[in-house]
Amino acid sequence: MNSSVIITTHNRSYYLDKVLRGYLHQTVKPHQVVIADDGSTDDTPEVIQKYQEQAEFPIVHAWQPFGGMPQISKARNAATRFCTGEYLIYTDGDCIPDPMFVSDHQKLAKSGYFTQGRRNFLTYKAFESFHGTENTWQLFQHWLSGGLTKLHLLIHIPGFAVRSRGMKGIRGCNIAAWRSDVEAINGWNEEFVGFWREDSEFVTRLMRTGVKRQNALYSAILFHMEHEKFFNQEDFDRNNALWDKSKTGPIYIEKGMMPPPRLQPITADNAAPATSHKKAA
Repeated sequence: MNSSVIITTHNRSYYLDKVLRGYLHQTVKPHQVVIADDGSTDDTPEVIQKYQEQAEFPIVHAWQPFGGMPQISKARNAATRFCTGEYLIYTDGDCIPDPMFVSDHQKLAKSGYFTQGRRNFLTYKAFESFHGTENTWQLFQHWLSGGLTKLHLLIHIPGFAVRSRGMKGIRGCNIAAWRSDVEAINGWNEEFVGFWREDSEFVTRLMRTGVKRQNALYSAILFHMEHEKFFNQEDFDRNNALWDKSKTGPIYIEKGMMPPPRLQPITADNAAPATSHKKAA
């Protein structure tokens, strides 16, 4: 199986450096990594170039201009167009992968399903000393010191997942799906700006096509680095309304991965021949 990892980022090159380092140390390497860059203006290109020179797999920098507000869905769609893998693993540039992250997702890949992975929170206390390649004892020490927040996710058991029908716990920072299923709904909805609910809307449409949800149990784990949080009530309300619309509205959205076809203007050269309605004599 060929898998493409899509990583969203915006002006967090320090975080991205730690994340990309994690993909160099995967037990099963991804077929490709694509950086969904929402208009970074810091030294993100230099960080990406550093790992492009080290990686055994292609790392593609899919950059788009920043629109004044986060455009996560648009960035993910742009990156998805560059993907050559049949299986897509969506994550974020503040999430360090466990060394078996790609391997776990590939083990869990199942026709007719998407997988919701797990995340352990990495606090500021562990930033300088944490690398993502730690063994279980070292992870336990980080938990004891307050660097990690979820003790049960220090256990790693690959291959186990549980079916879920609800929307609780949907996180766009760790979702894997077949490319064909993503294309069937036209990807992520680019009407979303700001944060919140673009992942729930994406999954709602995916499940309406008949794709089922499975949750990884003790595998497909990311270490989500702590960072400042922003809340905007206007964004939250607008995005909630878009999510509600997806429950009964079009599954294949117009503003998605593939733009709607341009209508060719009718001219004398391409006009359809006139049809006669006269009955034969």
